[in-house]
Amino acid sequence: MRKISCKLKDFMEKRHLSQYQLAKNTGISVNAIGRLYKEEFDRIDCNTAEVLCNYFGCDLGDLFIMQAEGMKEDELIKQYDAGKRDFSGVDLGGAILSQVNLTGVNLTGANLTGAYLCQSDLSKTNLDQTDLRRADLEGVNLKKATLREAKLLFAKLVSANLFCAELTEADLSQASLQNAELGWANLSRTVLKEANLDHAEMVRVNLRGANLTNAKVRKANLKFADLRETKLIDTDIADANLEAACLVRADLSNANFSKARLRKADLSTSNLRCINLTDADLTDADLTDADLTDADLTGANLTGANLTGANLTGANLTGVSLRIADLTNANLDGASLNGATMPDGKLYQSLSSEEDRFLENFSF
Repeated sequence: MRKISCKLKDFMEKRHLSQYQLAKNTGISVNAIGRLYKEEFDRIDCNTAEVLCNYFGCDLGDLFIMQAEGMKEDELIKQYDAGKRDFSGVDLGGAILSQVNLTGVNLTGANLTGAYLCQSDLSKTNLDQTDLRRADLEGVNLKKATLREAKLLFAKLVSANLFCAELTEADLSQASLQNAELGWANLSRTVLKEANLDHAEMVRVNLRGANLTNAKVRKANLKFADLRETKLIDTDIADANLEAACLVRADLSNANFSKARLRKADLSTSNLRCINLTDADLTDADLTDADLTDADLTGANLTGANLTGANLTGANLTGVSLRIADLTNANLDGASLNGATMPDGKLYQSLSSEEDRFLENFSF
């Protein structure tokens, strides 16, 4: 048995609209919107549906969909064991399915909000557009699973295996992913705001265009990771391994990268304003045309780094190593270089006329 489900709540959440704001913008009564929002309606008014579809720029089939009614856990397992694999759209909100084998199952568009799936095997499953908000997925096996546009807000994925998983445009805001395996996973354009990825394994992960604002990624392994155009604003990524990672055009403003390992990383044209890079290893890193205004690089190792055209205005370079670094056309106006080792191997101790002339060669 299937029923009509209204997705108005989802549309409103994407635009951060309250019921009052939507009522004001559309002329629909707050009561009518409330019934659709809470799915407490027994009929669909054509005029209301038309107004909402035009307002959100969607089709009627996007706003109202046919959805399966709730299914009990034992019934799902029974049908799975009998050979059924397609459970798309099923309602399993709050289900307890820990330590079960559901390999290869199709749960596209299913409701698994608050479900308990600890230690279960969901490898190669299809969870595209599935609602997994606040679900407990600790230790779950999601190897090679697809979770495109899935909702995983507040989900618990501690120690989960997401190796080679497909999570394009998924929402993992405030999700717990400590010690998770995300090697080779595709998280392009995902939302990971305020998520916890401490100690996560993310070798060669694709995070291009992802939003990790205010996330915690401490001591994570991001070797060879693709972080192009990624938002890492106010992110805490201290002591993480980003060796040979690509962060071209990424926004790292106000982020904490202290003691991070960025050897041979590509940070060209990235925004590193006010970033904390104290004691970071940037050996042979590419910082061409990067904006490091007011950045703190105290004690950082920039040996062999390419800083061509970089903006280091007001940066703290106390005690840094710039040995054989390329500072061509770099702007060092107002930068602090006390105790820094300069490209020629000499120690910068205090401003002298000779050193003033040296800096003028790199300040434009």
